[in-house]
Amino acid sequence: MLVTSLTKYFTGAGDVLAGAAIVNPQSPWFERLRDAVDREYEDVLWGGDALLLTRYCEDFPARVQQINRTAEQLAEFCRSHPAVAEVYYPKYCTAGNYAAVQREGAGYGGLFSLVLRDPERTTQRFFDSLQFCKGPNLGTYFSLCCPFTLLAHFQELEWAEGCGVSRYLLRFSVGLESPSDLIGRLARALVEL
Repeated sequence: MLVTSLTKYFTGAGDVLAGAAIVNPQSPWFERLRDAVDREYEDVLWGGDALLLTRYCEDFPARVQQINRTAEQLAEFCRSHPAVAEVYYPKYCTAGNYAAVQREGAGYGGLFSLVLRDPERTTQRFFDSLQFCKGPNLGTYFSLCCPFTLLAHFQELEWAEGCGVSRYLLRFSVGLESPSDLIGRLARALVEL
């Protein structure tokens, strides 16, 4: 079973509230899963959102390919920069898992996270000078950066760090800007450190 948001990359605009659950008819659990979904499903999709989904999804494959290529270039740039301590991107962390289900020519997605060297001193300065939109959404036409751990676990930062997630983690959602433009923005913010 695949469960996914349609609010994010599928639409690209972040102005539709929708999701999808897809059950593989070839699965030995198909009937059981389909029946469970049917028992719980409630159709609450607004008609206007359905129309927007139809329009937005037309360029979805091309958008995702561009985002995947750009995200990989940004992750590579960050990974090679001396001010960056760690880059979390599926290509580096879970490539084997991706390879098991990845379609030919597919990328690793439009999200990556990083932690800077000396993060207590550098993260806020980098974040403040970075010329990216700031926000917690994912999959918009424009790139975003957010201090993910601070937003998601503000009341439990020690717990998050005990699980290996730095309080200084910055998450990037890559949009449709040119890779050279985004790399330039990253480079300028990193120079400030």
